Amino acid sequence: MMNYKRWSLFLGLVMVGGLTGTGQVWGQSLRYNGSMQMATGSYFFEENTRSFYLTNGLGIRNGRYGMSVDVPFVVQSSPWISYSRYGGIPTGGPQHESVGQHYGRRTGQGMGGRRKPVDLADTASYTQSGFSDPSLSLQYQVLGSESGATALYFTTSIKFPLADPANGFGTGAWDASIGSSVSRRFDTWFTTANFMYWHFGDMPDLELKSSLTYGAGIGKSFSGGHWLVLGSFNGMTEIIDGVTPPMSATLGIGYQVGARTSLNISTSFGLSESSADVAFGGGWQVKLY
Repeated sequence: MMNYKRWSLFLGLVMVGGLTGTGQVWGQSLRYNGSMQMATGSYFFEENTRSFYLTNGLGIRNGRYGMSVDVPFVVQSSPWISYSRYGGIPTGGPQHESVGQHYGRRTGQGMGGRRKPVDLADTASYTQSGFSDPSLSLQYQVLGSESGATALYFTTSIKFPLADPANGFGTGAWDASIGSSVSRRFDTWFTTANFMYWHFGDMPDLELKSSLTYGAGIGKSFSGGHWLVLGSFNGMTEIIDGVTPPMSATLGIGYQVGARTSLNISTSFGLSESSADVAFGGGWQVKLY
């Protein structure tokens, strides 16, 4: 079994060594990143879950190397959606065994092969809030320069299981990922693509499969690059046995306020039973130095 503590320590030492010991390509910078998202959906349950996610983090870059730490805060109307580094996963939270029984045995099928929703305990007066699992992400730019038209990044991350899974703020297990992203600019148009392999830690009575996440997008800049519009599609391979994995389509708008600050807003629509029906989000980045 993978020793996540040793793995994360090793990656951290490698990247910190790179951040402090390599020749600088574009100089060192420190950034504050934040985002918030409101999502609602029934997923494959009888009742809707409303979620609010607020994430704050710091990122440092030195040359081609980058490292960031993010800490999420979650407010939810049910404990059924477990927050992960990838996003919300409908595990059933403290009742995850019911999800495993419902789908693992392929039961609950209705007319025409359509499954009935999973009926969990009523949470009409549940609403809880608290911090979710923090994560560490490490990045290396394999190809491209700060002003180049093409950029290729290698990325890895690890999620630390510090949150209580009974509240839906986490799964209670370590998650880790490794993958890459690429972008290409064509004058005022640009395209992006990303692939990540995720190892999700299991819950006591529900196996979460390792999964490949993927995404692709196309965008255009306006007003000398101050405004950006991006449309994207994101999905993943099966994570819960018998459940169509999360898939969504997103439309986002970004605005470069000045040399140090950028803002963005987005709307996402779920395309599968394990995605939120709709989500609205916003983000910001401030260069501290």
